Amino acid sequence: MFGVVSSEDRPRDETISQSALRPSRSGRIGVSLGILVFGVLTACRSLAPRAEEHYARAERLLNERQYELAAAELRRAIELKPDFPEAHYRLAQILFYAFGDVKGAIAEFQTAIAKGYPHPAIHYELAKIFLDAELFEDAIAQCGEAIRKGYETPAVYLELGRAYLAKGEWERAEQELRRAIELSAPVEFPMAHYYLGEVYERQQKLAQAIAEFETYVQIASAHAEMLAEEAREGLAPGAESFSLPSELPSVEAVQQRIASLKARAALRP
Repeated sequence: MFGVVSSEDRPRDETISQSALRPSRSGRIGVSLGILVFGVLTACRSLAPRAEEHYARAERLLNERQYELAAAELRRAIELKPDFPEAHYRLAQILFYAFGDVKGAIAEFQTAIAKGYPHPAIHYELAKIFLDAELFEDAIAQCGEAIRKGYETPAVYLELGRAYLAKGEWERAEQELRRAIELSAPVEFPMAHYYLGEVYERQQKLAQAIAEFETYVQIASAHAEMLAEEAREGLAPGAESFSLPSELPSVEAVQQRIASLKARAALRP
């Protein structure tokens, strides 16, 4: 009833030779080469410096005051890891303190903030740059942000006072500078007294200006070396990597100013 199908009668496409199931020699070589290349690429990737390693090199170079090389390492770290707020922050410090690049420093500080740099003192540092660039409203905003995030220090209120002084808002400047002195107590804060003298001089309150300038001279003369170090304390971590000039006005210059104010006061009826 049923016929037997011979091997000759089977369709040709149903007959699969064993040789077709085995990969060709060239195919085996291609697969082996692919595996080898993948392994080499993986090994190279594992051996390539990571962003954190470039950052660590930059820190070592900063300690040696090699700012150009440190900046290059930080840029490599950022290329490998764009979301690296600490690298953006350190690069901003180099650009400002070492190279005087205000525009570049502002951009890197802002990027560090946007990417979550955790230390609120970054707002204080950015405020100082804005103040130097005469962007007073931006400086005030950054000081406010530092205070809002818990970085309520005498140095922040000093910068606030300086910003309001530059804007000609004498009463607000006096208020912020007085707050700086209160927060600093019992430690003296000579720069706040100096800028209070500035405020009173511009208001033509000569007796009060003389008193503040004399307080500054008294403190600065007695503790010059200590104050030169304290002038740096408001900076966020890492500022010690830079050779910063002292911001303290010279005692001699302030004494000459006092003498001039006393001469003006003597001419008043």
